[in-house]
Amino acid sequence: MTSTSRKTNASSRRKIISRVGLSLLGLLVAGALVFMVMPSPVEPVKWVAPTAPSFEAEGPWQQNDKLSSAQLVTDAPHFPEFITFDKEGQLYTGDSDGKIYKVPFDAQGNPGQAEVFADTQGTPNGMMFDANGNLIVTDVQKGLLSVSQTGSIEVLADSVDGEPIYLANELDIAKDGTVYFSDTSNYGKVTFKEMAENKPHGRLLKYDPATKQTSVLLEGLYFANGIALSADEEYVLVAESYRYEMTRYWLTGEKQGTADIFAENMAGFPDNVTRDAQGNFWVGIFTTRLAFVDQMHSSPWLAGLMAKVPQALLNGASAPVKHGLIAKYSPQGELLESWHDPAGTLYGITTAVNHNGYLYIGTAPGGSEGVYRVPLSQ
Repeated sequence: MTSTSRKTNASSRRKIISRVGLSLLGLLVAGALVFMVMPSPVEPVKWVAPTAPSFEAEGPWQQNDKLSSAQLVTDAPHFPEFITFDKEGQLYTGDSDGKIYKVPFDAQGNPGQAEVFADTQGTPNGMMFDANGNLIVTDVQKGLLSVSQTGSIEVLADSVDGEPIYLANELDIAKDGTVYFSDTSNYGKVTFKEMAENKPHGRLLKYDPATKQTSVLLEGLYFANGIALSADEEYVLVAESYRYEMTRYWLTGEKQGTADIFAENMAGFPDNVTRDAQGNFWVGIFTTRLAFVDQMHSSPWLAGLMAKVPQALLNGASAPVKHGLIAKYSPQGELLESWHDPAGTLYGITTAVNHNGYLYIGTAPGGSEGVYRVPLSQ
């Protein structure tokens, strides 16, 4: 091949590459223009989120390493959303594949081998034993369930006031057997689009075992999540994850039937709430605050733009920060202390249960896997 031919071929290749490059650029520009002008699936509401508490400043949110030495109890359930114990001290927890596990302990308190107790064929989240020894379960897909001691499953409620229960999440049971539970969102699933929209779609529900009727106590909640009764059952708490706060609904007294804010401007997204023997509340924080989410809320245009992005592309951006965090509140709503794992070995925390000298910890998809515990005597 002559030098003239080689130069001609090289010039042709450059022209082809240039044309291809220009074509790709044109497609990208056209795609970006289409993306910009296409309508958003939501109409976001502006909200200026309060400045997140600092982990560096002195106070109950100050960073520590209390969770850094957590011991693995079992990794049979990958994502144990909630944890409860029966009268014999055996641990029960669900997994995102529908299975409910039981973990026994020996006389020294060492955990044994986990075994499958039941399978809801859904997604069991909250669970607690009633006075008859049945495990009452809030299942994201199935509603409110009762699981007998032999593992048989009965649906207690999957609708309320003629509407489906969209996303049964967490629960607590009163001494008279009444079940208080959250219906997280009428979206029916966890989606970034709801966060971008910034409108309340959650409810607090009540199931009466005597009448087998379900009723709505409170609507207009921003991602209704964890539930916990006060020790005297004067009120019930519901965590509003997308507002970084917990709402208190009064069950008795002069304020009966009304609601107020129990705790606000939390350092992250509160998930499940449990009460200990002293009446204090332990709150799992699924993730610390996400700066881009707070910024998005202050700009409806940006939020509307983000809502157009496919969920799969946002999963990484909205994944939990690798910083384990649990908060402890008094019955009056005072933040008493926080427990941290700043190294992020344990993160994506949903539940913290005070039991027999340990804090038992659960997580959800996106976080670390398995049930953990840390001694409370730290």
